[in-house]
Amino acid sequence: MTTEKSSISSAIRHNIRQLELFSTLLDDDIDILVRHAKIRSLDEGATLFLEGDTGEFFAIVIDGQIDVVKQPEHESPVVIASLREGATLGEMAIIDHETRSATAIAVVPSTIFELSSNSFDELVEISPRCGVKVIRKLASVLCDNVRRTSDIVTEIA
Repeated sequence: MTTEKSSISSAIRHNIRQLELFSTLLDDDIDILVRHAKIRSLDEGATLFLEGDTGEFFAIVIDGQIDVVKQPEHESPVVIASLREGATLGEMAIIDHETRSATAIAVVPSTIFELSSNSFDELVEISPRCGVKVIRKLASVLCDNVRRTSDIVTEIA
Protein backbone atom coordinates (compact mmCIF):
# COMPACT_ATOMS: atom_id res chain seq x y z
CA MET A 1 0.00 0.00 0.00
CA THR A 2 2.82 2.43 0.82
CA THR A 3 4.41 1.87 -2.60
CA GLU A 4 1.13 2.62 -4.38
CA LYS A 5 0.59 5.78 -2.33
CA SER A 6 4.12 7.00 -2.97
CA SER A 7 3.85 6.38 -6.74
CA ILE A 8 0.54 8.25 -6.84
CA SER A 9 2.09 11.12 -4.87
CA SER A 10 5.04 11.11 -7.24
CA ALA A 11 2.74 11.28 -10.29
CA ILE A 12 0.68 14.08 -8.72
CA ARG A 13 3.86 16.00 -7.84
CA HIS A 14 5.13 15.62 -11.39
CA ASN A 15 1.86 16.87 -12.89
CA ILE A 16 1.61 19.82 -10.49
CA ARG A 17 5.24 20.78 -11.14
CA GLN A 18 4.43 20.98 -14.87
CA LEU A 19 2.21 23.97 -14.09
CA GLU A 20 4.31 27.13 -14.37
CA LEU A 21 2.82 28.56 -11.20
CA PHE A 22 4.19 25.67 -9.13
CA SER A 23 7.35 24.81 -11.08
CA THR A 24 9.74 26.03 -8.36
CA LEU A 25 8.04 24.37 -5.39
CA LEU A 26 9.75 21.60 -3.47
CA ASP A 27 8.07 18.18 -3.11
CA ASP A 28 7.04 19.02 0.47
CA ASP A 29 5.47 22.29 -0.72
CA ILE A 30 3.55 20.48 -3.46
CA ASP A 31 2.33 17.87 -0.96
CA ILE A 32 0.98 20.67 1.26
CA LEU A 33 -0.59 22.39 -1.74
CA VAL A 34 -2.30 19.21 -2.98
CA ARG A 35 -3.78 18.55 0.47
CA HIS A 36 -5.42 21.99 0.33
CA ALA A 37 -6.58 21.99 -3.30
CA LYS A 38 -9.08 20.07 -5.34
CA ILE A 39 -9.37 18.91 -8.92
CA ARG A 40 -12.68 19.79 -10.51
CA SER A 41 -14.24 18.63 -13.78
CA LEU A 42 -16.50 20.92 -15.77
CA ASP A 43 -18.87 19.90 -18.53
CA GLU A 44 -19.02 21.86 -21.76
CA GLY A 45 -20.96 25.08 -21.09
CA ALA A 46 -20.56 24.87 -17.30
CA THR A 47 -19.98 28.14 -15.49
CA LEU A 48 -16.97 28.18 -13.17
CA PHE A 49 -17.96 31.57 -11.73
CA LEU A 50 -20.08 34.59 -12.64
CA GLU A 51 -19.10 38.23 -12.85
CA GLY A 52 -20.03 39.75 -9.48
CA ASP A 53 -19.61 36.48 -7.52
CA THR A 54 -17.50 36.61 -4.39
CA GLY A 55 -13.93 35.65 -5.26
CA GLU A 56 -13.47 32.55 -3.12
CA PHE A 57 -10.85 30.62 -5.14
CA PHE A 58 -8.41 30.70 -7.99
CA ALA A 59 -7.94 28.00 -10.60
CA ILE A 60 -5.47 26.62 -13.08
CA VAL A 61 -6.66 24.96 -16.27
CA ILE A 62 -5.34 21.40 -16.36
CA ASP A 63 -7.04 20.55 -19.64
CA GLY A 64 -9.83 21.85 -21.81
CA GLN A 65 -10.65 25.50 -22.41
CA ILE A 66 -12.18 28.16 -20.20
CA ASP A 67 -13.39 31.42 -21.74
CA VAL A 68 -13.39 34.56 -19.62
CA VAL A 69 -16.34 36.71 -20.64
CA LYS A 70 -17.40 40.28 -19.85
CA GLN A 71 -21.01 41.36 -20.25
CA PRO A 72 -21.09 45.07 -21.14
CA GLU A 73 -24.35 46.73 -20.24
CA HIS A 74 -26.89 46.47 -23.14
CA GLU A 75 -24.36 44.70 -25.41
CA SER A 76 -23.41 41.17 -26.40
CA PRO A 77 -20.94 39.27 -24.20
CA VAL A 78 -17.26 39.72 -25.10
CA VAL A 79 -14.68 36.95 -24.70
CA ILE A 80 -11.66 38.68 -23.17
CA ALA A 81 -9.53 35.54 -22.81
CA SER A 82 -9.55 31.90 -23.90
CA LEU A 83 -7.54 29.92 -21.38
CA ARG A 84 -5.98 26.52 -21.94
CA GLU A 85 -3.64 24.15 -20.12
CA GLY A 86 -1.50 25.87 -17.49
CA ALA A 87 -3.37 29.19 -17.57
CA THR A 88 -4.55 30.70 -14.29
CA LEU A 89 -7.79 32.49 -13.60
CA GLY A 90 -9.38 34.12 -10.60
CA GLU A 91 -5.98 34.71 -9.02
CA MET A 92 -6.98 38.16 -7.76
CA ALA A 93 -9.40 36.40 -5.37
CA ILE A 94 -6.49 35.05 -3.33
CA ILE A 95 -5.06 38.55 -2.99
CA ASP A 96 -7.98 40.96 -2.58
CA HIS A 97 -11.12 38.83 -1.91
CA GLU A 98 -13.15 41.16 -4.16
CA THR A 99 -16.00 40.15 -6.47
CA ARG A 100 -15.30 38.54 -9.84
CA SER A 101 -14.62 40.98 -12.65
CA ALA A 102 -15.79 38.55 -15.37
CA THR A 103 -17.56 35.23 -15.95
CA ALA A 104 -15.65 31.99 -16.62
CA ILE A 105 -17.26 29.30 -18.78
CA ALA A 106 -15.97 25.90 -19.92
CA VAL A 107 -16.05 25.89 -23.73
CA VAL A 108 -15.29 22.16 -23.84
CA PRO A 109 -15.16 19.55 -21.07
CA SER A 110 -12.39 20.86 -18.82
CA THR A 111 -10.46 20.01 -15.68
CA ILE A 112 -9.19 22.61 -13.27
CA PHE A 113 -6.96 22.71 -10.21
CA GLU A 114 -8.78 24.83 -7.63
CA LEU A 115 -7.40 26.44 -4.48
CA SER A 116 -9.84 28.28 -2.23
CA SER A 117 -8.93 31.46 -0.39
CA ASN A 118 -9.49 29.67 2.93
CA SER A 119 -7.28 26.76 1.89
CA PHE A 120 -4.61 29.17 0.73
CA ASP A 121 -4.74 30.96 4.10
CA GLU A 122 -4.32 27.59 5.84
CA LEU A 123 -1.41 26.75 3.54
CA VAL A 124 0.32 30.02 4.47
CA GLU A 125 -0.18 29.24 8.17
CA ILE A 126 1.30 25.75 7.79
CA SER A 127 4.11 26.69 5.40
CA PRO A 128 4.80 30.41 5.08
CA ARG A 129 7.74 29.59 2.75
CA CYS A 130 5.40 27.80 0.34
CA GLY A 131 2.83 30.60 0.61
CA VAL A 132 5.42 33.23 -0.27
CA LYS A 133 6.54 31.23 -3.31
CA VAL A 134 2.97 30.93 -4.57
CA ILE A 135 2.24 34.63 -3.90
CA ARG A 136 5.36 35.65 -5.84
CA LYS A 137 4.29 33.53 -8.80
CA LEU A 138 0.74 34.92 -8.60
CA ALA A 139 2.13 38.46 -8.48
CA SER A 140 4.18 37.69 -11.59
CA VAL A 141 1.05 36.42 -13.39
CA LEU A 142 -0.87 39.55 -12.37
CA CYS A 143 1.99 41.80 -13.54
CA ASP A 144 2.02 40.03 -16.92
CA ASN A 145 -1.73 40.56 -17.21
CA VAL A 146 -1.40 44.29 -16.43
CA ARG A 147 1.38 44.64 -19.02
CA ARG A 148 -0.72 42.89 -21.68
CA THR A 149 -3.72 45.07 -20.84
CA SER A 150 -1.55 48.21 -21.02
CA ASP A 151 -0.28 47.15 -24.45
CA ILE A 152 -3.85 46.59 -25.67
CA VAL A 153 -5.03 49.96 -24.35
CA THR A 154 -2.02 51.67 -25.98
CA GLU A 155 -2.81 50.03 -29.33
CA ILE A 156 -6.47 51.11 -29.14
CA ALA A 157 -5.66 54.72 -28.15
